[in-house]
Amino acid sequence: MITVSIAGGSQPEILQLVKKALKEAEQPLQFIVFDTSENLDTENLWKYVHCSDDAAVAREAVSLVATGQAQILLKGIIQTHTLLKEILKSEHQLKNKPILSHVAMVELPAGKTFLLTDCAMNIAPTQATLIEIVENAKEVAQKLGLHHPKIALLSAAENFNPKMPSSVLAKEVTAHFNDQQEATVFGPLSLDLATSEEAVAHKRYSGPIMGDADILVVPT
Repeated sequence: MITVSIAGGSQPEILQLVKKALKEAEQPLQFIVFDTSENLDTENLWKYVHCSDDAAVAREAVSLVATGQAQILLKGIIQTHTLLKEILKSEHQLKNKPILSHVAMVELPAGKTFLLTDCAMNIAPTQATLIEIVENAKEVAQKLGLHHPKIALLSAAENFNPKMPSSVLAKEVTAHFNDQQEATVFGPLSLDLATSEEAVAHKRYSGPIMGDADILVVPT
């Protein structure tokens, strides 16, 4: 049984998500919703816990995961900083990596899917920070079933330019992962060559990632 703890979850969109998940999941799921508003669930799809304010919502939802009573924390309608403030409290012992980073799954209309990191938390990562961002994204990919993800370090162009910080950073991080056995990490690489096989053919480009990146890593 997988338990999902939802902070600010009594919302129409969350209710639709829960219905879809319960219908399509390959293993049993249960949902526990923490919110300050009224319970929208009239079909007994989740357990509802009313909270006095958003701080209490975050505290209760995060505590459920920290104590092992839930395996997934889902953000509903609650301020990101309110939830993150609770997650980062040392008492929960949830932050076990040097860098906290954001990974999004992007699904394009044409059917292409990739992970995107980090365009939400780390503003101007150093070489050391970007290495940790790559490590975090790689772990997410592997948990999603991508056992050897192709990780593209994006820059404005695929040719190394010592005057372009993103290009220098990509080259340094590529060198760090040169002997990596669990993933292919390469850059600098332009967005089109990382995601479009048509662009690769048009530019007659050849490299370890040719329009088939599983993860896009942005430099800022």
